[in-house]
Amino acid sequence: MAHGGVRVMMQRWVVVVVVACVVASVSTASSASAFVFKAGGTGEWRVPEQASNVSAYNQWAEHNRFSVGDAISFSYQPGNDSVLLVDKNSYDACNVNSPIDRFADGNTVFTFTRSGPFYFISGNKDNCNRNEKLIVVVMGERAANGTAPAQAPSAGTTTSPNSPPSPPPPSGIEISPTPEQSTNAAVHPRAAAGIAGAAIGTLLYALV
Repeated sequence: MAHGGVRVMMQRWVVVVVVACVVASVSTASSASAFVFKAGGTGEWRVPEQASNVSAYNQWAEHNRFSVGDAISFSYQPGNDSVLLVDKNSYDACNVNSPIDRFADGNTVFTFTRSGPFYFISGNKDNCNRNEKLIVVVMGERAANGTAPAQAPSAGTTTSPNSPPSPPPPSGIEISPTPEQSTNAAVHPRAAAGIAGAAIGTLLYALV
C-alpha cells in the first residue's frame, strides 16, 4: 500500500512538472518573436521634413511587416505634441477632438493586440494637416517562416502586389534574447505540446 501511494504521488508530480513546462514553452513561443518598431524608422514623432501630399510615415509603414503582439514607439516632447489613436474618418479629417485613445507622455509605446488597420495622428491639428499621421496595418500572429509585409494604404502611392516581401527593418527591435532563440521558439509551439504529451504518457506508463 505504501509503495502504491508513493507511486501515485510520483505520477502526480510528473504531470504537474511537465504541464508547467508546456505552458512556459507555449508562452515563450507566443511572445519571443515580437518586435518594437520605431515610428518612421527613428521613433521621432514630428512633422516630416519634406511635408507633401504623401505621408512619410505611411511610406515607411508600407515597407514593414506588423503582426499581433508587435509594438510601435513614438518619441516627442510632452506638452508640444501627442499621439492620438483615431478611426479612419478622424484620420482623414485630422479630427483631434474625439480620439479612441490619447497619449501625451513623450515616450509612447503602443502594442497591437488585434489584426487590421490602426490610425495614428498628431494631437496638434496643424501638425496632422502637415502629414504627421500614420496608418499601420497589422497581420495575424507573426509567422516564423516569414510572410509578405502588410501594406498600409497611403494617399499617393501604390504598391505592386507582386513586390517581394521586405524583412523586418533595423528599427524593429526583437524583444527576445537572440533572433535564433526567437525563431526556434516560434517554430514549434504545437510540436512542443505534442512531445510533452507523449512524454507524460511514457512516464506514467513507466511508473505503473
